[in-house]
Amino acid sequence: MPNLHTIFDTCQPRPDVESGATKDEQFAADLARVVLGTAPDEYKVPAIFFRHTYPTRGLKDLLKAVCQRLSAGGGQVASVIRLHTQFGGGKTHGLIALVHAVHGMQGVDNVADFVDPTLLPRGKVRVAALDGENSDPANGLTLEAGLRCYSLWGELAYRLAGAEGYKRVEESDRRHVAPGAPTIAELFGGEPTLIMLDEVALYLRKVEMVHPGASGQFAAFVHALFKAVLSSPNVALVYTLAVGKDDRATDAYKEETERALAAMAEAEKVAARETAQLNPTEEDETADVLRRRLFDRVDLKAAEETIAAYVELWNNNRDTLPPDATLPGTRDQFRRTYPLHPQTLEMLTEKTSSLSTFQRTRGMLRLLARTVHLLWRDHPPDA
Repeated sequence: MPNLHTIFDTCQPRPDVESGATKDEQFAADLARVVLGTAPDEYKVPAIFFRHTYPTRGLKDLLKAVCQRLSAGGGQVASVIRLHTQFGGGKTHGLIALVHAVHGMQGVDNVADFVDPTLLPRGKVRVAALDGENSDPANGLTLEAGLRCYSLWGELAYRLAGAEGYKRVEESDRRHVAPGAPTIAELFGGEPTLIMLDEVALYLRKVEMVHPGASGQFAAFVHALFKAVLSSPNVALVYTLAVGKDDRATDAYKEETERALAAMAEAEKVAARETAQLNPTEEDETADVLRRRLFDRVDLKAAEETIAAYVELWNNNRDTLPPDATLPGTRDQFRRTYPLHPQTLEMLTEKTSSLSTFQRTRGMLRLLARTVHLLWRDHPPDA
């Protein structure tokens, strides 16, 4: 085999990855903190966020659909969008991208890589990001001094219309009785509005401890929310569910996720054709997402030389290698995933999928960031 470039020649990790300075929180997207402006710069600053984000097909479709809905009055665009993929599959990342998009993607140099710049909303957009992880049905979530909410609809009212909006649903919030669709529609104020529901299974786990049987009110809330959104041409609702392709949950909140799925499915019957399903990251895009997040530079031309040399080696030794080694698809796989080995990705995406605590992309990033740091620190001669 010729003297080939090593990964140390062809790839340059991001400074934080190479130095080992990455922290777990850099891979833990928190939607609520982004909206409140308290998230790490990795997620809070649009220019940094999109620099490290790969424009997957699902993400581009999501941004296009929501921006059209908010800036062009909807038309034939779906008003309700469900992001579905397994645990850690990029759902929250997609919602954060939406927050930045509806606020104009300030400071982002490559807007067109993600969405048509003419579709970005130009005026005020009301945004409510309801994150079940941060909800507190027992003690109340502090909204401002002297004001707490205990339900998702209480928080929704405040995020969209402030303290006055909360007063409109205060009785519903304290008694944990879902408000009706007309009441929710009042909170939109006739303005472009984006509503996001994330981690609802966590909310259901908590609220059931305080209000046994609360799933029924959650279902009533979702039903009313869908109706309110459908009746408002410049309002979009995006919600997430951590389920696989067969609509089955496998994570630690399996029971609650399936309960939420049933409630959403019932509400979707009302929405009929005005709903859409998107997957933020398809399987064939995982390598691109990881590469963008881990490396500042990957020399794909040099990678072609390396791959070609390996193909020659495989062909010269075809009699002693498995049949897969000489298949045309093998070369394509190596090209698509470089510098990551295809079987490494296969192991991370398929064999870890049965682990309820392994958060797919997030888990892969944590593991691979440590691996890259150690490789660049030790420079093994056979890399």
